[in-house]
Amino acid sequence: MVLSIRTKLKIFAAAILLVLIIIGGSLAYFNFYVKTPEYTLKAIQESIQNHDIDEFNKYVDIDNVVAGVTNNILDSIIASQENLPEEAKVAMNSLATMFKAPLIASLQEGLNNYVKTGSWQSGNTTADSQGAMINSDMIIEQAGLSDLNFEGIDYINKNEENRTAEAGIKVTQSEINQPFIFKVSLEEQADGYWKVVSIDNFDEFIKALAEGRKEYIKDYLSQTAVIILDKEKVLTENEANLNAALSLGALGNEQNRADLKNTIETKILPQLQDLQTALQSMNVPKSAETLHNLRLKACESKIAYYENYAKWLDNKDIKTLREATDNLKKAKTMEHEADLLTKRIENQIK
Repeated sequence: MVLSIRTKLKIFAAAILLVLIIIGGSLAYFNFYVKTPEYTLKAIQESIQNHDIDEFNKYVDIDNVVAGVTNNILDSIIASQENLPEEAKVAMNSLATMFKAPLIASLQEGLNNYVKTGSWQSGNTTADSQGAMINSDMIIEQAGLSDLNFEGIDYINKNEENRTAEAGIKVTQSEINQPFIFKVSLEEQADGYWKVVSIDNFDEFIKALAEGRKEYIKDYLSQTAVIILDKEKVLTENEANLNAALSLGALGNEQNRADLKNTIETKILPQLQDLQTALQSMNVPKSAETLHNLRLKACESKIAYYENYAKWLDNKDIKTLREATDNLKKAKTMEHEADLLTKRIENQIK
């Protein structure tokens, strides 16, 4: 069937009208969607993924958010000093006020760096009003921000009357391997767009982080205590046998020296190496890293002591014996420091 020119024109006009209706509807929907809390949160997520700080600033009131987070951090520091006398608390409040400005600057720097690069770390320091230097990375780490992983949006509740909204932002704090939901407040702006203006439960996050860190270090201390006790029980028995043989003064006999060397290489060193391997495989809380490194270095020095002592039983070189003795002194010093630090940590987490 051949269509007339008039019919063709009507079909063409109808098609144009349909396209215009579709485009108009899409534009109307898009214009509505971009002025919703859902769109704002999606835009923030994309700005972080694209490292677009300008777009991020468009949808986040950084000054207000960071100021609120700073207050929560300072309040938590003061609250943690439960047994301080009243005059000391007043002094703490004054000190907190003095540190507020550089702390805000540190957090803003960390947040900007995170959006721009994907990392909270900057390697920079900020001076307080007295000229003291504040390490930005340390502040970020202590606040638990550098170990946060975004998991998704849990909920969005919109209040049409107040032109506000609350969103639940689900994260996981990988240091303590715990989920948390931040309550984020948004406000509708004069142009109809929405903006994040505050995080309303950062104080709860700090408390959860502190409790999680405490439990983490308790687990670490109990696990390492079992490992050390298990290995050192056998080690102590073998060392006692070795010392008993040495006290007999039988080192002039080649066979005795060979037997002592064999005891070191087949009984003592394997136990120390097993202990070293077990410690190296541990998951270590950041607050226990110094203690853990002391334990590893003490174990390493003790291994070096016995290796050099076994070597001396062969070569009888006084230099080898001195090296062995030096390593034993290092091991004993670090073991003593590790014991003191362990007691200090145990007292802090009671």
